[in-house]
Amino acid sequence: MNNIWYRTILFVLLLTMVLAPFAGFAPLLLVILIAASYWFFGSILKTLVFGESEQSKGDRDLA
Repeated sequence: MNNIWYRTILFVLLLTMVLAPFAGFAPLLLVILIAASYWFFGSILKTLVFGESEQSKGDRDLA
């Protein structure tokens, strides 16, 4: 076996062993990204459509 191929295969296996456990977090990160986008853009859209944010309503009720 050629020495360069031997080193390449070993490097790829080492890289796979190091990075493979983190591949399980990809679906979780996707869910978090979708939830954060929904929360962020939902708040902006709600403020634009209804004209007031929930926080300003609460501040007005307390005063």
